[in-house]
Amino acid sequence: MVPMNLCLRLLLPLLLVLASAAWAEGRGSGGGSSGGGSGSSGSSRALSLPSSSGINGTTGRTSSSERGSGKEASRLEDAAKDAAKDAARDATKDATKDGGKDSSRSGRDDSNTRDGSARRDSDDRSGSTPRPAGSEIPEARWQAMDRLVRSNPLVYERDPIGAPVLRAEITMLLPADAELPATLARRGFIAVRENTVLGRRLVVLRTPADLTLARAVELGRRLMPEAEIDFNHVLLGSGQAEPARRASAATAPPAPSPLPEPVQVGLIDEALPPGDEPSVLGQVRTVGPRCLPKAAPQGHGQAVATVLARSLQQAGRRPVLHAADLGCGQGAVDAIATALQALDAERVPVVNVSAVAPYNRVMAAVVAAFLARGHLLVAAVGNDGPAAPPLYPAAYPGVIAVTAVDRQGRVLVEAGRGEHVAFAALGVVELPGPDGSLRTWRGTSLAAPVVAAALAVRLPQPDPAAARAAVAELARQSQDAGEPGRDRVFGYGIVGLP
Repeated sequence: MVPMNLCLRLLLPLLLVLASAAWAEGRGSGGGSSGGGSGSSGSSRALSLPSSSGINGTTGRTSSSERGSGKEASRLEDAAKDAAKDAARDATKDATKDGGKDSSRSGRDDSNTRDGSARRDSDDRSGSTPRPAGSEIPEARWQAMDRLVRSNPLVYERDPIGAPVLRAEITMLLPADAELPATLARRGFIAVRENTVLGRRLVVLRTPADLTLARAVELGRRLMPEAEIDFNHVLLGSGQAEPARRASAATAPPAPSPLPEPVQVGLIDEALPPGDEPSVLGQVRTVGPRCLPKAAPQGHGQAVATVLARSLQQAGRRPVLHAADLGCGQGAVDAIATALQALDAERVPVVNVSAVAPYNRVMAAVVAAFLARGHLLVAAVGNDGPAAPPLYPAAYPGVIAVTAVDRQGRVLVEAGRGEHVAFAALGVVELPGPDGSLRTWRGTSLAAPVVAAALAVRLPQPDPAAARAAVAELARQSQDAGEPGRDRVFGYGIVGLP
């Protein structure tokens, strides 16, 4: 049943058309005054239209040259038709609201209506990107990824599941002596960066402008089936700091034993700020390129390095941190691969990575080659919660995945879980900030360096057999928690908790 207001709105423009036609017919037969100004007769004034403007930019008044010529009737008829369309659209909206009718009956795309434009403007102002259907990324990490992509859309975009990647780039790992096929260049792929990584050739390709990133990956795999090809995923830190609470009391670093034995350990993270390394972190050696920071460091790298150095000092060792700047290459897969190559060249036995990303074929191959040379890679499992899918590099085979607990040995509610979890460690620590205030850092990022330090004490140099023995020894000495033996919550047990 058609609502009464719909009938009225549709009939009103029709009546206007009929009235205007009748008035024009009367004018054409000489039934009115020919005066151009304001005559005494009401018939000398034009009909009042619903809108006084919007008809080719003119007003509702008519000139003396238009009156009696028939143009007025035509113009009024066009205006009435436009008014009828507007009335039909508005009435259909009301009918849809009242009776559930389809808004497409208005004959106009809703995205072109004023309401549709308002909705788009509201979405743009909200600062949130719609999540892909079926995405399992928790809200906290989704917001962090969204901020990253929106902060510099010329550098970042999203893969099909919404994870951040470097815009218009894919990575390719192939044998060192392999050549790029000419078909790639003919199709529009351009090599923009290249490096030798653990005996293989790593190439970053700029994708053709006419292909989406997903289609470019698919085409690359088809053209080079012998290579590992994937997106250039960006890794994000898995720890966060709460606001500063109070000024920290000045404390001297722990007194080292005479001529303590140095322990070499690698760190791939945000760049460390210069100046504080000797007093807080022990000896720091920069590995690989150090990028000029475009923004002030957020403190994640400093926090992870501080926990790593403190853990070694508490074991009576002198930390020697080999720090690779994850900021080079915007923290993407090729930056991690290049850092692992540099740490392998330095013969650093244990490397800590407190960052997470989705599964990546190129990253998986690089990590496997790194572990095969006798290194240990320790990684945070991430803070996506107990039901989230695994994150990488922690979930790659052979990587030492670390979850986080509080001071009472309870697993953090946001900490990841799974069959790949190897150890747990304290993931809530208070650390001094640059201004001397204390900040509470929380997350699996802070637990991973505790385990990395414990393994670095046990593995003086890369060696596959010695690496397996170091992990087995730490498993025996860890504090069993949860189910007896290894479980998917605590792994083999908790490391370093008093």
